[in-house]
Amino acid sequence: MRRQLQSFRQQRTNGMPRFGWKVGINDPAAQQRLGLSGPIVGWLDGRRVFPEGQPYQPSAGAKPRIEAETAIHIGRDVPGTASLDDARAAISEVAPAFEFVDGTKPLSPIEEMLAHDILHDGVMLGPARPLDTAAGLIAKGLPSVTLNGAPHRVAQPGRYPDDLAEIVLSVARTLGAHGEALLAGDWIIGGSYIDPFDLAPGDAVAADFGPLGALTVTCA
Repeated sequence: MRRQLQSFRQQRTNGMPRFGWKVGINDPAAQQRLGLSGPIVGWLDGRRVFPEGQPYQPSAGAKPRIEAETAIHIGRDVPGTASLDDARAAISEVAPAFEFVDGTKPLSPIEEMLAHDILHDGVMLGPARPLDTAAGLIAKGLPSVTLNGAPHRVAQPGRYPDDLAEIVLSVARTLGAHGEALLAGDWIIGGSYIDPFDLAPGDAVAADFGPLGALTVTCA
């Protein structure tokens, strides 16, 4: 985390817009294999935010992959000492999201994955909606994801807590322990509902999040 946040601070100094944070390794089975007590945290590259309707352009030399996630918008600062109620009150809205990751970045050891920002290569958000639209998606079999019009992935059990405030609090505590803070205006993408999959040029991906909305993207 120290190396990762040094890079974050350097990029901010170089002019990168602040956008927010990402949750990684939110699959309980993967956490168990890696000896983790919970998910890990990275930062979102404010230069790699793709507007809905714009193709995703992978970074040069990347092996692009995609994940479907819920994005959480923070309306007030959340210190590492906050309560769960504080974290819940800080959520202003939510949105469907894609995260784009780069399979050429290191997966192991975990220290290298963290230092390289947990494979992050970009993010796309759909329209924001009230918090309750994200409730219970996994129980409804959502999101469901298609690749080039064919069913490809569905949400996996255990990936998200019932209360998204648990994600907010986890991120706030992790950042607070490493000299950073979760601030008003930040977005958090809460981890993938699905197992990520590879993208090739021209691939079209659509995700149906039910009441939270839908999101589509094409890989350039």
